[in-house]
Amino acid sequence: MEDGLRELGRLAGVGGAFVCDNAGAVIVSSTPPVLATGTMNTIGREVAQTFAAAERAGWESTRAEFAYDTWRLVAEDLGPTVLFVVCEEDVEMPLVRMTIDVVTAAWRKDSGVRKQLARQRATRSAATATANFDDVSRQLWRLIESVT
Repeated sequence: MEDGLRELGRLAGVGGAFVCDNAGAVIVSSTPPVLATGTMNTIGREVAQTFAAAERAGWESTRAEFAYDTWRLVAEDLGPTVLFVVCEEDVEMPLVRMTIDVVTAAWRKDSGVRKQLARQRATRSAATATANFDDVSRQLWRLIESVT
């Protein structure tokens, strides 16, 4: 997995990448880490909850992109884990998306990576444990549950 993270990190405008389990715990990060571990854990947890909520609502998706004032974040759902790529705001997004596709396809073919990903025990249900939600998230989750 580290090779794939390095490949992503070599792209112009990419600051780094990391992988979190569905509970938000960082499994592996590019070197040097692109963000503080606590920040990566928070992002991982929030995005895993977002993918779980979308799946629960019937809006399955495998990729989400977030645009901020000075940076962008791409999240790729890998099932037991989520890949994150942290980019500058003016990054060439088609190239980033294509490289994510190439890296994740290689990971799916690599038995070592598949085993490493399969060891991640945090399930989607862990991502949607309402005990981990703040008040706003809990209210939104109840709304999603009432629609499904």
